[in-house]
Amino acid sequence: MNGTCRMAVVLAAVLALTGCGKREQAAKSGDGEGAVTLRFWHILNYSGPREILSRAVSRFEAANPGCRVEIQEFENDAYKTKLAVEIASGSPPDVMFTWGGGPLGEYARAGKVIDLSSVFDKDGWGSRFIDQALDLCRFEGRLYAVPLDLSAVMLWCNADLFAQHGVEFPKTYDDLLRLCKVFRAAGLDPCALGNMKQWPGAFYFCYLANRCGGTELFLDAAHGRNNASFADPAFVRAGELLRGLIEAEAFPVGFNGLDDGPARTRFVSGKAAMLLMGGWVVARVKDEQPAFLERMQAVPFPVVAGGKGDASAVLGGINCGFAVTSSCKHPELAIELLRYLTDDQVVTEWCEGGRIPALVTTPEQEAKLPGPTRQAYAMLKAASSLQPYYDQYLTPRLAVEHKNTTQNMFAGVMTPEQAAAKMAAAAKK
Repeated sequence: MNGTCRMAVVLAAVLALTGCGKREQAAKSGDGEGAVTLRFWHILNYSGPREILSRAVSRFEAANPGCRVEIQEFENDAYKTKLAVEIASGSPPDVMFTWGGGPLGEYARAGKVIDLSSVFDKDGWGSRFIDQALDLCRFEGRLYAVPLDLSAVMLWCNADLFAQHGVEFPKTYDDLLRLCKVFRAAGLDPCALGNMKQWPGAFYFCYLANRCGGTELFLDAAHGRNNASFADPAFVRAGELLRGLIEAEAFPVGFNGLDDGPARTRFVSGKAAMLLMGGWVVARVKDEQPAFLERMQAVPFPVVAGGKGDASAVLGGINCGFAVTSSCKHPELAIELLRYLTDDQVVTEWCEGGRIPALVTTPEQEAKLPGPTRQAYAMLKAASSLQPYYDQYLTPRLAVEHKNTTQNMFAGVMTPEQAAAKMAAAAKK
């Protein structure tokens, strides 16, 4: 995440020039030349979140009749590529989806997103957000995005299958290996996994590395501080444990070429006993097969004997955040849109949909969360630390290396030592 240049973007100056800060002015069209159009890009292109965001946009447009929001939805990887290309060419959207972390930091360094710090705490807006979520939206002490959705990766277990086979939820890595034998002998996949897009399998490596070395080791290696390196024995050990799960036949046949959707279907249909996935899976299950929610149990990822990581640490991050690009000609309107995208109605609807808001919730709102999500939320709030997703926190180049090396370990074409050495070398470039 080290950079060589940074163009400072001072929002206060922008606001002074545009007249930002006056809500009544936000409704005016651009300099009397017709309606203003804001381009808004996101990746929440499935039922539930798509409609929630659409309704928030409609409320914004109703309150600002001189402004129209042009929404464009993308798939995850296509979005990353498209955004990078459009930012480089000088034609990005006005409001962009972000996961925070390293990629956001790179855009902040390059002056491609505006600093929201000076407006964030006006009218109590800033006090509505969970501090832990804001940390991934900050860079060098300045805020460049607002989070809406937190994610926490849990080991989701089919409680009925565990009861039927007389086994308990795994507490240790060795427990997990033993369960692989039990469920495989019963003709079931112990763990549903579709790793075609690489990130689902990376969850296993991230958690194993955390349990072996702790969150701080990753952060130090990512920032090149305290002599930490991705060649540390903890990362090698994580790779060895990953290979151990493969040898135990934890995953479906052909999992490296299977998509995450079919893998989720195997879990929901009772063909797999466990699924390591982010909390957003609850919203998917609620939409696809709501009756299964009663069987879903959120379980902490198992500990590793002799590991230095805290057992309560949770792998997670910002699943949905928004930033305003520095090329936006009407930042006052874009910021007003961010307020609508994070307003109380959105938080309520987010809870109803089974997603974890990155904003403070009322007891009434929290009660609307599906049971499995409340379990995950409780673990997230009790966590000693939040282990950021590698592919979100690291710079884009290093994130790609991480996913490639992890998938290569899954495929057996790269040893843990080779993967660790390659990550360490890539981090130095």
